[in-house]
Amino acid sequence: MERTLEDVEQELKTERDLHLRALADFDNFRRRVSRERDHIGKEALREFLHSLLDVVDDLERLLEFAGDETSPVIDAVRAVYRKLLDLFAKEGVRPMESVGRPFDPALHEVVATAAAGEKNLGTIVQEVRRGYLWNGELLRTAQVVVAA
Repeated sequence: MERTLEDVEQELKTERDLHLRALADFDNFRRRVSRERDHIGKEALREFLHSLLDVVDDLERLLEFAGDETSPVIDAVRAVYRKLLDLFAKEGVRPMESVGRPFDPALHEVVATAAAGEKNLGTIVQEVRRGYLWNGELLRTAQVVVAA
């Protein structure tokens, strides 16, 4: 069986197309794996930062209990607390301001209600647990008391 030049050229063109398609598929695969790796890394960091928020809460409660007291231990706790807040700020973690603002179910979790008094209904009157944003995205909802 004798092959013509046209047959060989057609076969070469087909092989070239398959090769280019394989290269494009591999490039798409590489980009998808990179996106997935970035996403997994971001989610792992999110979980880690979220876990550290419990430590921040504990330090805040301790410092609130200590008040204006000064001692080497309390001063050291204040220094650790400031370092942790600086680390959060560097990573884009910012506390949300909730008191005096209207309740937003996307950002706040109601844990209690209080008599409205002078406040508008649905206004947050107390923050039980501070909420945080991470690079503009919600990291942890705030637990709040709302005027009812």
